[in-house]
Order: sequence, then C-alpha cells, then structure tokens
Amino acid sequence: MSRYVKPSSIKGRVVVRDVTVVDPLDGRRTPGQDVVVEGSRIASVTATGAPVADAHLVEGRGRFLVPAYMDMHMHALNTPGDVDGTYALMLANGVVGFRQMSGNRALLKSRREGTLPRPTGAPALKATAGDLLTPLNASTVDGAVQAVREQHRDGADFVKAGMTTRETFLAALKEANRLGILLGGHLPADLDPREAARGGTWSIEHLGPGVTVFAAVSSKEGEVRASNATRKLPPIPKIKIPGADKLAMKLIKGMVTNPATSTSEREAHAYNLADGSYDQEKAEELAALFVEHTTWQCPTLIRVHTQQFGDSPEHTQDPRRRYMAPEELRAWDKSSKKFSKLPEATRDALHNHWAAQLRMTKTFADAGVPMVAGTDACGAAGIIPGFSLHDEFDYLAEAGLDPLTILRMTTTEPARFLGEEGAFGRVAPGMPADLVLLEEDPLEDHTALRKITGVMRDGSWWSRADLDAVLARIAAKPGAR
Repeated sequence: MSRYVKPSSIKGRVVVRDVTVVDPLDGRRTPGQDVVVEGSRIASVTATGAPVADAHLVEGRGRFLVPAYMDMHMHALNTPGDVDGTYALMLANGVVGFRQMSGNRALLKSRREGTLPRPTGAPALKATAGDLLTPLNASTVDGAVQAVREQHRDGADFVKAGMTTRETFLAALKEANRLGILLGGHLPADLDPREAARGGTWSIEHLGPGVTVFAAVSSKEGEVRASNATRKLPPIPKIKIPGADKLAMKLIKGMVTNPATSTSEREAHAYNLADGSYDQEKAEELAALFVEHTTWQCPTLIRVHTQQFGDSPEHTQDPRRRYMAPEELRAWDKSSKKFSKLPEATRDALHNHWAAQLRMTKTFADAGVPMVAGTDACGAAGIIPGFSLHDEFDYLAEAGLDPLTILRMTTTEPARFLGEEGAFGRVAPGMPADLVLLEEDPLEDHTALRKITGVMRDGSWWSRADLDAVLARIAAKPGAR
C-alpha cells in the first residue's frame, strides 16, 4: 500500500479511446486509435470503432498517447524503507521506471528475494549497481578487481565507478569486461575519456563529471589536464573498525548533496581554461569516437545546473520543495549556504561552464551519440523526484535538442540502453501497459510531456484528478527524499 497513492478502480480490461498514438521510434503520429489493455499488457492498437464489451473506458478525445517515462539515473532506493513519497511523485509525473545508481549487497539480496518495497503505483527497478567504487572498496587495483567480482557474484546489473583513479578505473573495467558485466559512471580526473571509450565503458554520467571530458575537447588539452585536480575524500580509516563504513558513507553523502561546494581555486581555473579553449572540431571527433564504441551518455543537466547554481532562487525557492521531507530540505539549505560562501571567481567559473555543457550536449546529439535522460534525484540538492525529469527535458531543449530526440531519451533509448530493445518504450501490442496521456503534441514542443491528463502504470489508470490528489497528499505530509 501507499500513504499517497490510492489503488485505481480502472484496471483489468481498459480501452483508451480515440487517441493519437505517438511512436518515438520513427516519430509517427497515428490519430483515431483505440488502445486496448488486458491486465498489464497492451492487447491491441486499432482504429477507433465500436465500444469494447466489459471494458473500462478512458476517453482520449484526440489527445496524444505516449509510452511512460524512464529516469536512467536515480538513487530512489538509497532509502529502501521509505520510498513511498518519491515513488508517488514519479507516478504523478509519468515516470514508471528507473536505474538505481547506488546499491549494496543488501539491496541486491532484497531484489533476488522479491522483498523490495512496492507501494501502489510504484515504478519498476530496471537496473541496479552494487556498492559504488570508491576508496572504501577500490583504493587499489586488487581492491577494484575484487569489488567487481563481488558485484558480479551478487547479481548487480552493472558496476558504477564513483571515486576512482585512472589505474583503478581501468583495472575494474578490464575485469568487468572479462566477466561480462557493464561498467560506467564517473570518469576520474586523470583518465582520458577516449581511453575509457576504447576500453568499453558503458556509460558516462554528468558529462564527466567535472572538467575531465572537456579537457579532451580543448585546444590546450595538456594544460587543462595538468590543472585538473583529483577530488579527494576526507580521511577514511585504513583499518576495519566497527561503524567505519557507515561513517565513511555519511561523509560521502555530505559531499554528494552538492559536490560543487568543495570546488577549489585550482578546479575553477581548470574550468575557465577548458571553456576558454573549447575546440568544436575536437568535440566532434570525441563524439564520433563515442558513436563508434557505443559509449552512452546520461547528461543529467538538471543535476549539473543545481550544482553549479547552488544558491540560485530558481532552486532554493522552488515551490515544489513542499513535497520534500523536512530533513532533506535542511540538508539542501545547508549546502546552498556553503555554496554561497565560495569565492565569487569560483562561482563565476561554475556558472560560465553551463554554456559549454549545453554545447557539448548538442554536439553529442547531432553526432548520434547514444544518450538517455536521467536526473540524479534522491540525495542531490534541489532535485525534486519526478518533476526533475521534466526539468531535464527543459534543459535538453535549451541545449538545442528537438522534441522527438527528448522523447526517445526517456522511452525507446532506455530500452536499447538496458539491452531490452523492443521490450518497452512504445505503444504497441505486447508492450507493458505503462502509458501517459497528454493534452498536446509532444513532437511539436517538449513541454507537452508535462501536460499530463492521466497515467497508466502496469495496467492501472490514474486520471489527472487522481494525480492531483496524490500531490495534495504529499504536500500535506511531505515525505519525498
């Protein structure tokens, strides 16, 4: 059950009548369609005709039906015992699946045993890593290799590099390739992204993060690399003592809320140097290499914006904060105050880097680099689960991506990304009954993706009125994290 989402009475056999079906795969619009759902699957998609006997009817009235959305970078299960508020916000915003970017042995065990929480309307966990690769478990080559082996043994879908060095990242990548498990995440400051691509890295998150990828597209590449500092964790005990792991993870969590609050003058200089020497030809060469090696990108522009504009009223006074748990807001506010105390020159460097990130995203899209939409919601300051995916769409559009590309990044591309091409992400017979009904045409303007009339999750239908009631319940007792 859920504190926020009431079970739907419209389920079982449902007809979504007289809709324009939008296919993200080829961009076709097919008007005048009836979509018949039987249980949790789409049974048929045919021209609007006679009423279907013994079926619940959802009147489409010419509106636009699209596959429901996927968020390919989240941390919802960082608090597996309290996901209700986050999951409810996801449902209200049409998000029905996600990739968990930080796991652990207990989470993998719960998934195997089928004991993960599943409140009403919950999204699907599409993939999860085990423990992040950090100095806690991958401070040496041997440690990194062992961590990959353990995650492969425990059933992780992929391994995420969090805080590594070139040496430990490449050792982990080599072992992951040997075992046949994917590896992606953060590139270390001393690693050339071209080396990562050629080595078989699955995905790069946050356009790097930092200046790592931007060094490769600089006309002063050597100078930028020499200025690029490796971010270090606070001191972590070298010996195993009771509670050491929990203490270290608490330190990491404090950094993760907004890593930009720890930006040094040296790092700020690297940003300025890289941005001032951006070479479009080198950017296109890097994009071509990513295409060649199918190196996926999950830009999470909403995440980098909330980091680099950490004290902006756009984020600190966001009215949607009313849905967040009070303790989360306290952590966010503490982080924004810390950001505001950075030297003005450092904050300017972070602000100015935004234009380069938009330009890089557009270059990748134009070149056909495979990309998926993600937000880094749950634990990151200023990011409201569910709503943040629509924020990501806005920033992708600001970068210059067209509406169809944005729709694909949250529907058909996640299926391809996860090796499930053809299993979800389209409105077609046999597909999961995960659907979003829109008031306006999403191929004309990406903002249509937030103008939701109703959401179907796993064959159950919630109308706009139902979704508004969900949001009202969350606002009355904020619990999203």
